[in-house]
Amino acid sequence: MNIEQTQPEEKSVARVIARNTAFMLGGQIIMKILAFIFNIYMVRTLGDIQYGRYTAALAYIGIFAQFTDLGMSVYAVREMARIKENIAWMVPNIIALRVVLSSIAMILIPLSAWLVGHNSYMVLGIALASCGLLLFAFQGPLDAVMIAEERLDFASAFRLLNQLVFIAVGTILLLMGGGYIGLLIAWLAGILAMGLASHYVVRKILRIKFDRYNIKRWWSILHKSLPFAVTGLTAELVRRFDIVFMTFVLHEAAIGWYGVPINLILMMLIMAQSMGMSIYPTLVKEYDSGRGSIQKTVQNSIRYLLIVSLPMAVGGSILADQIIIILYDVEFVNSIVLMQILVWAMPFMFIAEILGRAISTMHLETLAAKLSFVVMTVSIIANIVLILKFGVIGAALTMVAMRFFRVFTAWVILGPKMVFENNIIPLLRVIMAGVAMGVVVWWMKGMAFIYQFGDIIGLLNLVAIGAIAYGIAIVLVGAVTRSELIYLYEAIQRRVTDYIS
Repeated sequence: MNIEQTQPEEKSVARVIARNTAFMLGGQIIMKILAFIFNIYMVRTLGDIQYGRYTAALAYIGIFAQFTDLGMSVYAVREMARIKENIAWMVPNIIALRVVLSSIAMILIPLSAWLVGHNSYMVLGIALASCGLLLFAFQGPLDAVMIAEERLDFASAFRLLNQLVFIAVGTILLLMGGGYIGLLIAWLAGILAMGLASHYVVRKILRIKFDRYNIKRWWSILHKSLPFAVTGLTAELVRRFDIVFMTFVLHEAAIGWYGVPINLILMMLIMAQSMGMSIYPTLVKEYDSGRGSIQKTVQNSIRYLLIVSLPMAVGGSILADQIIIILYDVEFVNSIVLMQILVWAMPFMFIAEILGRAISTMHLETLAAKLSFVVMTVSIIANIVLILKFGVIGAALTMVAMRFFRVFTAWVILGPKMVFENNIIPLLRVIMAGVAMGVVVWWMKGMAFIYQFGDIIGLLNLVAIGAIAYGIAIVLVGAVTRSELIYLYEAIQRRVTDYIS
């Protein structure tokens, strides 16, 4: 194939990734702004104890949810993106399998919560949340179809719909005094709305027809999904074990203090997830066809995500006291030190989104599953020891350490060449820019004139100053290349011209 033929293909791939990322990120930005506002109202309304119960119920369900999916979603996206004909038979069989597994889980999960000694109010919340597993059994495979078909515009729109329904129903039920049980009902309503919309688009717009499910195919699906299941389960235990364990040894209010900065971090993580989901189907097709450079794509993605996440970590740590008190009031003053620690998990969480998908693309999931057991074991032991000794501070320290450990194991799996070859200097430049921004924000934080119009305006001033300082530092140290700046400028110019015309 000659150069003239490959250039249009490369541009086409770039357009697909750009379109998907734009829709995903655009929709998620709107969603997260709404979610951010509602989260402030929700936390203030519930208080630390009820918010702790809500956080604990979803964490409990999150761990057991992996047993109803067993890695089938990740496996399905890869196989359906690779061979389109797989959609017709995989989707109905995965739905049927997940319905069976979810029905069993809906009985066992509340029973396990009762047997381990949770109070009746907590058991009720866990039982209600477990109903979401049955809804996800239908919605999850349909969402995988849209990702495999590279229609993340629809997937993003439905996540926005989910959030809008959750916020609308949640607001009504909170005003009616529904407490955290009302929020769980709103959560279920959002999932239901997303599932119905996904079904309509897949059947009526994408016009995909499904075969009947065939039980004889189930073992093959489960067997091939097993490495993804192991990785998913161990990752979920690393992600959720701290909160679940704290429900047994700490007060519910402590879980609420811990949940506030965790939720803020997860709101930011959606940017990395958007890029990862957008690029995954393209990576699979490029890897199978032998076209394109996965190494270059992975390295650029890591750098871009570090550019985004590092200033959040630096700024979040310096401004944690103002952010917590202004947003959530003095009831959550204990969340300040937790946020100062937890924000440093963010860069590792961002990078892990790309590395995980690169591992799946290169069919290295079996090795990843083996190493994930190591991460899980170390995480569980560290959480138990440090939470018992230092309380909720121990959980925060463990989370940061384990997110670093997860990135380290992914680096081992992919190899140093994939991640760091010709990439160390660019990453160091990003770190230099982050340090420079941190010095400016820390220095300006002590200036009285910043707060002359109130604490809220003062915080916004510091955020703006930090953003400007970081942007200048990024350019001065060369963390972003001249060609990237030109491309960004031209892309914005095109968008503005299209909008005006």
